[in-house]
Amino acid sequence: MRVSTTMTYNRNLAYLQKANSRLDTSTTRYNTGLKFENAGEDPSGMASKIKYDAAITNYKQFATNAGLAADTMAEEETALESMWNSLSSAHTRLIQAVDSTNDTTSLDAIAEDLLQIRDQLFDLMNTQNAEGEYIFSGAQSTVSTMRKTSDGHYFCQADGQARVVQVAPSVSVQISDSGLNIFENCDLAKTISLTGDTNGLYGMINDYGDYDALYEKYYDPTGAGTNQLTLNVNADDTFSITAPDGVTVLAQGEVDDDGTIEALGMKFSIGDGKTGQNRAVTITMDKPQKGNILNELTTYIDSLRDGTLSTDQLSDVMAQAQVSVKNAMNQYDMYRGRVGSRENEVENVINSDTSLKNIKTTARANITEVDAFEAASDIVKDQQALQVARSVFSSINGTSLFDYI
Repeated sequence: MRVSTTMTYNRNLAYLQKANSRLDTSTTRYNTGLKFENAGEDPSGMASKIKYDAAITNYKQFATNAGLAADTMAEEETALESMWNSLSSAHTRLIQAVDSTNDTTSLDAIAEDLLQIRDQLFDLMNTQNAEGEYIFSGAQSTVSTMRKTSDGHYFCQADGQARVVQVAPSVSVQISDSGLNIFENCDLAKTISLTGDTNGLYGMINDYGDYDALYEKYYDPTGAGTNQLTLNVNADDTFSITAPDGVTVLAQGEVDDDGTIEALGMKFSIGDGKTGQNRAVTITMDKPQKGNILNELTTYIDSLRDGTLSTDQLSDVMAQAQVSVKNAMNQYDMYRGRVGSRENEVENVINSDTSLKNIKTTARANITEVDAFEAASDIVKDQQALQVARSVFSSINGTSLFDYI
């Protein structure tokens, strides 16, 4: 085989260039900390990197979503707690309102306190987050949750839909509750209506515990029954109350000396004492109603300032008020408990997301990142190899085939 000087030169030059390229590569890896920078250097590694990049990006977004969810839930929980406290204050004032020693000035002071509480509740129901979104407005978070009309009526503008965000590959959580469900659908106090020979007679519920037991037993929500009791007051000042079947006697006794009857959680005032005549009064157990507590508070405020109501009438309104406010407190507390449960769920998801993101990040690093000590060692070896290549090339470059003849 014939070996020319040119072939020898080219072969050693190629070796020198290769050694120099290896040193460039090892130096770049050491400086960047990466094993490769494009698919051409490591197609399989780059494919894995792209997969891990996408997964890590998703987990970062999940973390952002979970953070938003946690913040919104905390705001909702705080707002509901503040509402509960405001209603607790209202409940206390309503109890004070039935004190027989109250004069007009005292009742007006209570009404003023309730008005301020109502306005506080209105503001809390329209709580906004850091982005200016109304947290109780459901999906239409740019619209205020509660609105007050020119005639002083309050109504809910929330759409009833809960906002949901994805916080993990297969986990979505509800981040807020709609005010339509929380504020607009509170159970109001049960009521009764009287028809028949009611002249001079006023009826009210004065013990909701006893009345609720009666209601649960005899009220027919299907409408198939009459849902009506009958109060018979006799000329000898005795009375009886019969069930909707018209036969079963539920209560009986004598009319009190002050012309009142108390039975089954209800109180009836005949008026000017005992009548000495027979009368029959139909007691209708009214259909349960729902509403928002803002409008109810307005009714209570107006009643406290209405000087024409009798003692029984005002006591009736205040008794209803106490029950309705208590029901609202229970409802707000129930939703606050639900928020707390979701907060725990989100906290667990955040911890899981963080762990999984770290696992993906470590796996990506194993594929793409160089070991610093190993990279430094490669530089030293490639520098030595380049030095040898240069020495050989210099030696070969200074000779020709004639030197061997």
